[in-house]
Amino acid sequence: MAAWSERILIEKIRKSCKKKDKGLLKSIGDDCCEVVAPGPFLISTDSLVDGIHFDRGFHSAHLLGRKSIAVNLSDIAAMGGTPRFILLSLCLPADLEWEWISSWLDGVLEILHEFDCILIGGDTVKAKELVFTVTVLGEPAPTGAIYRNTAGPGDSIWVSGTLGSAGAGLQLLRNKQNPQNKVLFDGLEVLLAAHLDPAPQVELGLKLAASGMVTAMQDISDGIATDLAHICKASQVSAYVEANALPFLPELPLAAAVLEVDVESLILRSGEDYQLVFTVKNGVEAEFLKELETYSDTLMKIGEIRAGQGVFLQRKDGETEEISFQGYEH
Repeated sequence: MAAWSERILIEKIRKSCKKKDKGLLKSIGDDCCEVVAPGPFLISTDSLVDGIHFDRGFHSAHLLGRKSIAVNLSDIAAMGGTPRFILLSLCLPADLEWEWISSWLDGVLEILHEFDCILIGGDTVKAKELVFTVTVLGEPAPTGAIYRNTAGPGDSIWVSGTLGSAGAGLQLLRNKQNPQNKVLFDGLEVLLAAHLDPAPQVELGLKLAASGMVTAMQDISDGIATDLAHICKASQVSAYVEANALPFLPELPLAAAVLEVDVESLILRSGEDYQLVFTVKNGVEAEFLKELETYSDTLMKIGEIRAGQGVFLQRKDGETEEISFQGYEH
């Protein structure tokens, strides 16, 4: 079969989603799914549009299926929650190859299995453009969800891992499509993977919430310059970030040289790293590091929260530059 069939697609989904969950009363097959909601639920939704949020020229169907889910799981991680259920709404061109959509769905089901989530319903329609809309339902930690608007002066600012990798990977992939660009990819595969197959920080988000020491949190989807600015705006505070404290992979400078771009710009402004940026209560850093000792190799303190407004980058020479909302925008 060349093009997709709604009936066959739904049947493939139905057969693949037989997992049981005590919170799921009714899944695919009725007009609605039914879940038990014993307490608060976290709900997030994202749409991914072909040519805007992804490029099938270098995104394999399987990895794109994984990424379609990963970006939503990251939203749950950003609030310290556990993802539980997924809804998919698919706008599919009539001439889309069945092999492609089947491989995409396999990627979706693979990552759902990894994070113990269940696909419980959705919708499929024929459309001119390829669009995936994913809705995720999750449960906050017993201690409660972590918000953006609860950072305070004196809190320290941390990130969960290296920055700029996915943005560099995207630019490398775009260069690869141009036959006039002879880009060397040897040793840069980790950057390509950061863009093509991001890892949502769900387990870490849960541990940060459970620590009781994290005051505010956000995932890094649009670059640290923008996502930290969201926290500052919501909390009505300012942030001062040390330029020499920003973590990045050793492959990033080589990629920047190949691409003829600035390393600092990649670190500050690139989107889709899907790490976490969060603030820790003033005076508990030693206790926090002991509590999160398992992650000591990846967690990095990058600055502090102060009174005022905006996000500012501080360099070794004492120069300070405002970088508020300078990240990626669609």
